[in-house]
Amino acid sequence: MLVLGTAAQAFGQNATIVGTVTDPSGSIIANVKITATHVETNLTHTFTTNDAGQYVAVDLPVGHYNIKAEATGFKVAEQKGLVLNVGDRTRVDFQMALGASQETITVEANAVRVQADSGEVSNLITGQQLAQLAVNGRGIYQLAALAPGASSQINPSAPNTPVGGDAGVEFNGMRQNHNIYLLDGGEDDDRGGAGGMSIAPSSDAIAEFRALTSNYSADYGLSSGGTMTLVLKSGTNTLHASAWEFNRNDALDARNFFNPPPQKVAELRVNVFGFNVGGPVTFGKLYNPDRKKTFFFYNMEWRKYINGGLTNQTVPNPLSYGGDFSSNPAVINVPTTAQVAPGVLFANCPGGVAPAGVVQGSQFPGNKIPSCMINANASALLTAGIFPKSNAVDANGNPTFIGGNNSPTNLREEIVRIDHNFSSKFSVFGHFVDEQVSQGFGISQWSGANVPTVGDTFGNPSYSGVIHTTYAISPTLLNEASFNYNGNRINIIPFAGSGLASLALPTGYVSTNSRLFTGPNNLSRIPNIDLNGGINSHFEIASWPWRNKADDYQIRDDISLTKGAHQLKFGGSWAIYKKVQDLFGTTQGSFNFDGTFTTPSGSKSKPGNDLADFLLGDAKSYNELAVQDKGLWNNVSWAMYVQDNWRVNHRLTLNLGLRWDGVPHTYEANNRMGNFYPSLYNTANKATFNTNGTICSSGNPATDPGCSAISPGLGTSPNSILAGVPLYLNGIGIPGQNGVPKGLVNNHWAAFGPRIGFAYDLTGNGKTVVRGGFGIMYERIQGNDMYNAGPNIPFSLGVTLNNVEMTNPGISLASGSAAAKPINAADITGLGVNNYKLPASYQYSFGVQHALNAKSVLSVSYVGNQNRHQNDYSEYNLPSASALPGLIGGTTKYNLAPGLPFPGFHSIRLAGNEANSHYNALQVDLNSQIGRDLQLRAYYTLSRAIDPSTGGNGGGDLANVSNPYAGWVYDVGPSGYDRTHNAAFNFIYDIPVFRRSSSRLLRSTVGGWQVSGIVVVESGLPINVGISGNQSGNGLPNATNRPNLTGSISYPHTIGQWFDTTAFTLPAVGAFGTLGHNALRGPGRDNWNMSLFKSFTFSETRGSRLEFRVESFNTWNHTQFNNVSANLGDSKFGQLTSAFDPRIFQLGAKLYF
Repeated sequence: MLVLGTAAQAFGQNATIVGTVTDPSGSIIANVKITATHVETNLTHTFTTNDAGQYVAVDLPVGHYNIKAEATGFKVAEQKGLVLNVGDRTRVDFQMALGASQETITVEANAVRVQADSGEVSNLITGQQLAQLAVNGRGIYQLAALAPGASSQINPSAPNTPVGGDAGVEFNGMRQNHNIYLLDGGEDDDRGGAGGMSIAPSSDAIAEFRALTSNYSADYGLSSGGTMTLVLKSGTNTLHASAWEFNRNDALDARNFFNPPPQKVAELRVNVFGFNVGGPVTFGKLYNPDRKKTFFFYNMEWRKYINGGLTNQTVPNPLSYGGDFSSNPAVINVPTTAQVAPGVLFANCPGGVAPAGVVQGSQFPGNKIPSCMINANASALLTAGIFPKSNAVDANGNPTFIGGNNSPTNLREEIVRIDHNFSSKFSVFGHFVDEQVSQGFGISQWSGANVPTVGDTFGNPSYSGVIHTTYAISPTLLNEASFNYNGNRINIIPFAGSGLASLALPTGYVSTNSRLFTGPNNLSRIPNIDLNGGINSHFEIASWPWRNKADDYQIRDDISLTKGAHQLKFGGSWAIYKKVQDLFGTTQGSFNFDGTFTTPSGSKSKPGNDLADFLLGDAKSYNELAVQDKGLWNNVSWAMYVQDNWRVNHRLTLNLGLRWDGVPHTYEANNRMGNFYPSLYNTANKATFNTNGTICSSGNPATDPGCSAISPGLGTSPNSILAGVPLYLNGIGIPGQNGVPKGLVNNHWAAFGPRIGFAYDLTGNGKTVVRGGFGIMYERIQGNDMYNAGPNIPFSLGVTLNNVEMTNPGISLASGSAAAKPINAADITGLGVNNYKLPASYQYSFGVQHALNAKSVLSVSYVGNQNRHQNDYSEYNLPSASALPGLIGGTTKYNLAPGLPFPGFHSIRLAGNEANSHYNALQVDLNSQIGRDLQLRAYYTLSRAIDPSTGGNGGGDLANVSNPYAGWVYDVGPSGYDRTHNAAFNFIYDIPVFRRSSSRLLRSTVGGWQVSGIVVVESGLPINVGISGNQSGNGLPNATNRPNLTGSISYPHTIGQWFDTTAFTLPAVGAFGTLGHNALRGPGRDNWNMSLFKSFTFSETRGSRLEFRVESFNTWNHTQFNNVSANLGDSKFGQLTSAFDPRIFQLGAKLYF
């Protein structure tokens, strides 16, 4: 039987003790009283062994325990110092000796134990590691990466913030946004982000956390990656408090390899300070005199960062602003007549004819563009300063800008937790977190911008709340119920940065026809200007200003039942996620220049110049959103599960579970959505076009050349802002009409996930355990596929045009004319499969754990997974491959290209889930306490992760298929986070000198030293080689080309040539390259972080002390390169271009009392 004590913990935050009690002959003993005393609160939990001599103690708070077994005729058996961590399932068996019950046999619990009752694969970060391992920025993501199977590319200097933080950790090859975070059992996810937390709690407020990475029990779900369960600290039966300050300053740091003297060092200031206090809520004899009823914990922290603006970016040469490229070795050609009509090219020249010596298709005389050919808007933007003036040159002599705006971060966080025991059967706890974040970014975030002439401010208040109740219905039946909330707000405002006076259109900018639509252009914003042909400078205001509001409500109930050798648990949950979010899109327009029009005809080796195309105003493509509307998105999910942890016999435990996840697709609450369905497209109503590539709008050949009638398939928008704008709606479906579901796709309800695990004590003495398991985990789609579809017609309208003139993007460069009222083919981003299956992961593991001694456990495991229905985007509106050379050269209009299956649309980019991935690994884990003073944890992983998506999307979903003709198989290759070798160890060493001296003075003044460290040695991440210039996308929207591999891949491993660049050539015009996805490898890493602590103890009984810390990151100051220029055609192709931080010092002080 089981008698439950008080203060049980929430789902995902608890621990369990199981055990068997026997006599000296090995026979079981029934009705033994088991008492577990929680040292921190002095609360007791009482249990009784059943007829099989077994007991189960469920839902115990984390912390230290003393366990005692009592039975008539036997000596009392006691085990002291047992540590229970979050998610533990720990076995404590007793063999009781005959004798009087007044006698007690006491043993100390093993510091490290084998896991003999579960096949789960997980990793624990203890409170000691959180407190004593140095982490740059004091964020927990870097500690989460200290696990077998984890791969990370976290920027060690990233601020510890929620949405804006760096959450780049992958577990067992799974994509990073398949991770889920639980804070005291409540979700702590920002579902629109790339797998990050909506609250980034202070590490001083976290008791500990566990990363579940494979084969976990059925009460966990909605995630196929890592499940991070974090537990906030709670009050104890005595009052404790602490205060801290951590500081970083660039004056203490070494120089980055790419920032040598006399270059300026970026300003860096980090101040993290705060305090916490916790204990019993008591008023002497009036309330809680025994200090066992109510406890509180309060944590307050401020984080202040200043990251200096030190952009190092190639920029246009100011000497060329007037069209003078005479010092440029590249041939700058006059666009051909097939590319740009003379009436467009020479419109502002005297008589509208070519200046003397200028011949279309030939080189500009002297490589100089005549002033009359320079576009007025390009000149106005350059004069205004959208690109910073160069103040340096790179190793290749290219003009470079070094400098920019500082990026400040200010965060204030309050955390309060209350635990209350109403009785021995009923308890409740709750927390509330209020986190206020204000950041400034010197370069516009969440965009392609790379110059500091435009930045933005980022406001991000976030909140979290949990209420959790526990009720012991009977000695064998326990119920937990909880209500959880987390939410945040985002407010992004752009500002003009270095050298730019305003984001408004500058003097001299001709705006009469510079946009396609007359709807609102917030702040009269400058359009995005992207130079993609070699200079690769990007000015992007992007979608800002922009706002987001997200609220997540969760209710769940869990029941635990002990029946003989079975510990049963079953329950369910319901959640609703509500998001109000502005659409992403550029109502101000976005121009792309890649050198297409100034490239010598047929040349591959001598491309033109993106700046020259910009000066001419000849854009390869232009994109504009008609309306930056907002969506009201809802997502509802249900789950039910049953779990049986069955102690078959004293050597074998089975973990058997089944989970069902009901995750209907996200939907827009007002049905303001449009999606393209091939089945709804009527070929009899396919669009007709005029010679300019716009849809026939009048049928009058005089104003609509090539049209004899209005195109069929036209309609209007229900959005009043677009009233009167004709739209081509053939194939468009709206939720609630023509059988279109409200989530645009049919929901997948058959998401049943079995969980099977086992643990077998191989020798019967608890020292060697064989463990393994299998499980199917389903992934809840975050919702980005729906948010991205928000700008679709008919409620909004996004248009992309190719080969257009900058002053009037409605004009075709080739013809020089436009329809009187052009109807432009819309872009569609939507969902492409009616029966949208949930991504599923089939996970399995098999391994051995062996206790080397009482304080050391070695684990060796095989861990793998097969993943199906992974998400990506594919292009559906593809022309015949024979049309690609004309599209690349700018002589063919996309809408007029032969073979388009759905005339009337430009790009139709639809999300699918047909991609597969897999992972296989050998994982080794050593957990050891050596002697009394050294704690060591070491990991090694030998792995291979294959995923066609993550290399192109930072570990997230919904990357574009590179070659839409071949589909996702063209991108099959190593995952973007694949590391062949990954080794790490961390240690905490209490230096014994004078630590145990008989003199208190010596212990306090000379003793009290500690050293700790984190060491990571890992092989490099994959490099996905691409192409710059007009073949980068092969003329297709959303495509990404790769070069041909014509030699063997080799690695000189020099700064100027990491890999042999001569092994790659451009493919034939219109072809996709033969080089595989992520085919090369970047530099590995060998990093040491170390800390030295000195404590001055004031009271040994109460633990009062003052602790000073010196923490160093990259202690040995090894240069650790982390980026290689990987686009063929770039001036730095094959060169190492950046490095992780050099040696950094962080100073800290903590006061405990």
